[in-house]
This record gives sequence, structure tokens and C-alpha cells, in this order.
Amino acid sequence: MIYVLGSINLDLSVELERLPKKGETVIADSLKSGLGGKGANQAVAIAKLGKRDDKDVSPVRLIGNVGKDAGGDSLINKLNEFGVNTDFVHRVNRPTGTAIVTLTGKDNRIMVYTGANSGLSKTDVDEALEGATSADTLLCQLEVPLYVVAYALRKARAIGMTTIFNPAPAKELPEDLYYNVDIIVPNETETQILTGINPRDYDSQIDALQEFHERGVHYAVITLGDKGSVISDGTGFIAHIPPRKTAVVDTTGAGDTFVGALALTYPHIGMYSFREACAFATAAAALTVSKRGAADSIPTFAEVAAMYNRVI
Repeated sequence: MIYVLGSINLDLSVELERLPKKGETVIADSLKSGLGGKGANQAVAIAKLGKRDDKDVSPVRLIGNVGKDAGGDSLINKLNEFGVNTDFVHRVNRPTGTAIVTLTGKDNRIMVYTGANSGLSKTDVDEALEGATSADTLLCQLEVPLYVVAYALRKARAIGMTTIFNPAPAKELPEDLYYNVDIIVPNETETQILTGINPRDYDSQIDALQEFHERGVHYAVITLGDKGSVISDGTGFIAHIPPRKTAVVDTTGAGDTFVGALALTYPHIGMYSFREACAFATAAAALTVSKRGAADSIPTFAEVAAMYNRVI
């Protein structure tokens, strides 16, 4: 079982030719609403990629909050349609989290109102992980309260679960948090915020990876957008995972797809090495950017397997 602790948002995507200047109004070309939030997106990636031949390879449970409003109703329904278990998604007396995404050409910018996501608590974590075992995985991000994320990682480590941490959006973290993380997956900007190192070239990328290991993380992955990713297992193994080229339509869900795909394939399925899992995740992310939207753009297992040319 993969448990995902994270945000659930109603995404409002606005496509326009350019962003308005101060005091200016720009007419948008389109408006689309849908499921979003890093927690929800990563859970959907696991659910969609975990299904093949009408079998669910890896059940996923989402731990999060939505409001007691129409937005909350629609998001829970959508999550269930994708195959995400929502037993631990609670309805609270706060508005459902909302993200406004502006799309101008290949550029996207996101503004988030956390809403119900900010009400997640340690009690929610205790309830959800009560039946978890060392065979399970916990995946976290930072669009919910940091103290809850730190508590969840510590509790999961005590159980013996595999812990995966996507530190997004990046912020200053307590040093002891890193010791409860098996795999950390930041992008370039997040890496610089967390380590003070700009991973602009291979030497600086190695320095940043080493910094994460020195803080206690076992495996480190730095995603580099259209340049692929660099990975390290802390034993001297360092590799560059090249990108997969596709037509870029919308990059909104790429990072979440990568993280979800990695959580599914390593170590949960067990037939992928760490490097192979990162290559699979790269292919999944590449397919995501070829479509509009966040959760809706995440590919199926069959689509990724065809690109990756690897069968499990």
C-alpha cells in the first residue's frame, strides 16, 4: 500500500496569450477546472500507473482534507473515478483548497489558496497509518502543514515504512526531518533553496546530492526539467537520467507524475532498480507535458511502458 499525505485542490487553469501588466485586463482564451494539488496529483499518478490488465498493482490511499462544499464533492468523486482510496480524505469546515494556473505558451504560473489543506493534523496521520506495515510506503510534499509532514515521516520511519519526500514548495526544514527520509525528490529551484547550491552543472549537482546524503537522506533525485534528472544512492553511485522528448503543451503536472511514478516502481513493485524506476518516472513525466491539465494529463501504464520499452 502507498499512502500519500498531501494537498487536494480545485484547479482553475486559465490559458491566455500573455500575462496582464499592472492595471491591465487581458481576455483569456480558455478556462478549465479540474482536480489538482500535489497530494492528489501524485496519488492519481500512482493509481493510473498502477493499473494494468484490469488489476490494481498498487493500491493508493490519500490522506487529506477538502471543504464541505461543492468543490469538495467534485474532487472526492474525481479521485474515486481515478481509483484513489479516499477513506482518509476528510470534510472540514474550511473552503476547499484552490489553485489558479495561468498558461502562456509553454510557461505556467500557479497561485494557491490552501483552504482545507491547512487543517490537516497529527490525528489524521495516526488514523490513516494505524494499519500500516513495513511493506508500505509514505509519500509527502509541503502543501500541507510542515509539522504534520515531519510527524508523519517520523511515524512512518518508526513503523519501518519506505518514506519518499517531495519538498515542494520548498521552505526551511528542521534538520531531523531528513533522517526520516529514504528518498528525496526536489527540482532545481527547491534544491537551491534547501542546500544553497544551484545545480546548474554536473559538478554542482553532485555537490547538492552529497549535501542531501550528509543530512541523512538515503537516495536523492534532482529533477532538471527538460534536462532529465540526476540521482544518487549515497554509496558513490551517481547517474544522469536523460530526458524523453515529447511535444510540450503544459508542464503543470510533470513533477507530480514523476514523483508518483517513482513511488510506484521503487521499491513497491520490486522489479525495478532505483535507476530503472527513475527512467520510468522520466517517461511518465514526458507524456504528461504533452497534454493539458494536471491529474487528467497523467498517462496510463500502457502508454509509459510503450515509451519506456520496459515491461513489468
